[in-house]
Amino acid sequence: MRHIIRTLTFAVLTALMISCSTKEPGFAVVIDSQSYREAKAEIDRYMEVVRNRGLYPILVIDRWGNPDSIRQTLIGLYNDAGHPIEGCVFIGDIPVVMVRDAQHFTTALKMDQYNPQFSRNEYCVPSDRFYDCFDLKFDLIEQDPERSEYFFYSLRGDCPQRLRPTIYSARIFPRDNATGSKYDKLRRYMQRVNEADSNNNPLDRMFYFSGEGYISESVDARIDEKIELYDQFPWMRTQKQTIEYIDHKREKFVKNRLIQQMQYKDVDFAVLHHHGAFDTEYLSNYPDAETMIEDVAMMRRFMREQMREGNRKGMSKQEVMRRINNYFGCEVPESWYKGALDPDQIARDEQDDIDEEDNINLHFSDFSFYHPQVRMVSLDGCYNGSFHRDESIQEGYLFGQGNGTIVVLGNTVNVLQDKWADHFIGLMGLGMRAGHMAQLGAFMEQHLFGDPTFSFTPAVNTGIDVNDAILNAGPGFWKKQMESPYPAMQILAMDMLCNSGNYSDLFANRFRTSNSGIVRLAALMELSNYRDNNFVECLALALDDSHEMTQRLAVNMAGKCGDERLIPGLVHIAAKNNTSERIEFDVTNAFNMFDSTLVLNEFDRYYPTVECYINHDSIGGLIRKALHSFTTSTVKEVNNRLLDKTNTQTVRKAGARALRNSPVHSMVPQLLSLLDNPAEDDLILTVLWEAMGWYDLSIRADEIAAAALKTSTDERFSERVRNEALRTYNRLHK
Repeated sequence: MRHIIRTLTFAVLTALMISCSTKEPGFAVVIDSQSYREAKAEIDRYMEVVRNRGLYPILVIDRWGNPDSIRQTLIGLYNDAGHPIEGCVFIGDIPVVMVRDAQHFTTALKMDQYNPQFSRNEYCVPSDRFYDCFDLKFDLIEQDPERSEYFFYSLRGDCPQRLRPTIYSARIFPRDNATGSKYDKLRRYMQRVNEADSNNNPLDRMFYFSGEGYISESVDARIDEKIELYDQFPWMRTQKQTIEYIDHKREKFVKNRLIQQMQYKDVDFAVLHHHGAFDTEYLSNYPDAETMIEDVAMMRRFMREQMREGNRKGMSKQEVMRRINNYFGCEVPESWYKGALDPDQIARDEQDDIDEEDNINLHFSDFSFYHPQVRMVSLDGCYNGSFHRDESIQEGYLFGQGNGTIVVLGNTVNVLQDKWADHFIGLMGLGMRAGHMAQLGAFMEQHLFGDPTFSFTPAVNTGIDVNDAILNAGPGFWKKQMESPYPAMQILAMDMLCNSGNYSDLFANRFRTSNSGIVRLAALMELSNYRDNNFVECLALALDDSHEMTQRLAVNMAGKCGDERLIPGLVHIAAKNNTSERIEFDVTNAFNMFDSTLVLNEFDRYYPTVECYINHDSIGGLIRKALHSFTTSTVKEVNNRLLDKTNTQTVRKAGARALRNSPVHSMVPQLLSLLDNPAEDDLILTVLWEAMGWYDLSIRADEIAAAALKTSTDERFSERVRNEALRTYNRLHK
């Protein structure tokens, strides 16, 4: 195969293009020059692999390490008339963009970027959405003087405030650390990718795991998840077991069982639900005692630690014992504190802590013996995808000694538990490229690591090339796919249609008639983009949906919507005897956003009809008291902090930020009145306008958007306030 060298108009980059005789979509391999020299044979072979997959490979060698130049090059390649790229992969030391002013694009990060106690490395989001979302606009703040690979940018307000990547992207980013040389790891991984290309491998076996504390450890959620996965992969409904599950409570220390499961060579896809850190998968908690002897030993260890903590604070032995006795409401034997300050006992206790921590969680260092074989891994935990750090869990999966893992999904910062991370995974079983799957379900913090052109052999013959359809099919084609026997195709069809026009009636009908929980959930999520009457009516129905995740996400959306028609459904959930643990948790948050009087009036009307409780009146009183607390807590916080101008700026700012988690709809007139005052504290106005952007599903969203647009052009306000108002306007207006 001959090579054509083309010098691009961007002088900092050179593109090397492999020629071909037919027109295919392009794919850019962006690599730093040293990585290319170190792994040239493997990269050149990968270009051939990409070509064999029907893509036109374009090698872009980054010679200057400037994010803007790389982005402009990708835009140019996307607009190329011959072979416009559909995606790219960043290999090696490609600059890391840290984005400020974009926390609303994340699912959970809400760190105060105006608080000097936090470094910008904490509140900025490492994200390749800078490179793959071409309609976003950014202003360069600076290149980090200490870590030159970090570039800090601010998201501008004068661009769409939504994530819809123009192309897909992925990272292959090995680091020099205790696990070896980054170039050795790069060569080994690329060899794995190149060898895997010839494999005939349908997605016909998968595995999911639930860690300690995740989504309130809801059993209902995990039961329904298996049903959901069979909807995504209906060909797995066979006599042979094809979808397996492990719960963290399966045994005292579940770590080894998980490792062994992940080392099976015939597991294609693993979804791991757990909490996380950049170098840790938090699998389980300290194990419960199984005997009375273990109970006593654990209590004595706890007492010794309490005595040490008290000693560090200067408390006497008697003070510590008195405090513990008051806490437990009984007298704890003095002998249970024995050895608390003895150096040998301290050393033994500390070693026990280390041993237990090592047994209950999975660490980056474990990849020295942990060799996962699963082709594709979805890490649902916080920070596991922190590719900007010198060590991260995703790197362990991708560059470990195992020869199986090709693709990993991971998050660079903390992440919301109540999200649909598996929205489009069913399409992987129909031959979709991993890059397209990540592109369709994009989050600011979620990244794809590994080869984005990777795909499984289609498990069934649909007669459709799903990758080509995503790029080229029109609304007529997607309307036909609404009748597909595969729920994953219906989900994709709704997503594609939603971006080509208003199909609210079609989606509402599908929500009301589908017997698939994931199709109903997809329809509801697409309806949320319209924020119309169909959305509210289907949301009210979803509050009683048989599919746990549909009901759970509906509860969250109901709070953010604030329509009074949703109050009865939420009250019914609150008064119900057997609600899922996570829904019970989420409904308390939803009530924060509703008017207290309306909620309590509905409860007083409805509760007398409830007949299941033995102690009817006393239980009703407890529920009513809780509802009063839920519906007044955020209002009190905003009134006592933000609206009280005698408070310090720090206190008022905290009151404004409370609205990001609980956008109280009834307070909008008061808040807009405050925002219309140019004499108000500039920082308070900025922070409050940002918080108003969280009213994106609110019945008051149009009202807020109109006020934001007005402020964005009002010269009485500072440029910072105007820009934040414009950002909020672009988040809210339809």
